[in-house]
Amino acid sequence: MHRNISLLLLSLLLFLLVIAPLPAVEPPSVERAGSKSAPADKLIIGEIEYVAIAAVNSVFEARIDTGAKTSAIYAVDIETFERDGKPWARFTIKNPRQDKEFPLEMEVARTSRVKQEGRESERRMGVILDLTLGEITKRLTVSLADRSGFDYPLLIGRDFLSGSAVVDVTRKFTQKTPGAPNINKKRNK
Repeated sequence: MHRNISLLLLSLLLFLLVIAPLPAVEPPSVERAGSKSAPADKLIIGEIEYVAIAAVNSVFEARIDTGAKTSAIYAVDIETFERDGKPWARFTIKNPRQDKEFPLEMEVARTSRVKQEGRESERRMGVILDLTLGEITKRLTVSLADRSGFDYPLLIGRDFLSGSAVVDVTRKFTQKTPGAPNINKKRNK
């Protein structure tokens, strides 16, 4: 009989545990792009934007590419030489959309090998340029590249975007870059 009472009490205890309400547990919070934290500290830009380059006092249409590590500009006639024991480059930056060319001589900040799918690797020089996109101005090393086969003379990579911007690929010309044409005309192209 003692055993039956023990089993009965144990069953009753288990029954009470099952039917007793459990405390509510809050689901974990998840931060998503576009949440309260994203717009406050990062500029939202489109896949194509105007970028001003101080060294040539001109504005370029630029392709924003989150897959590219570094930024690159359309440059031709690249020659290297030495000045004061340091490597320099003489080159011409092209802006075909404005039919403009800008001859420059600048110190080489970096030389790298670039391998693109289906092509041989090539050696590229990098020079330091100040780039402005909307409210963001950054000084960074930009690769000199033959971009004649591309739609845009300037490629903006993660080196410029990191910590500053989020890309919305459904948009174009979202920012008011100083010196850029009236963006309202081009916004929906």
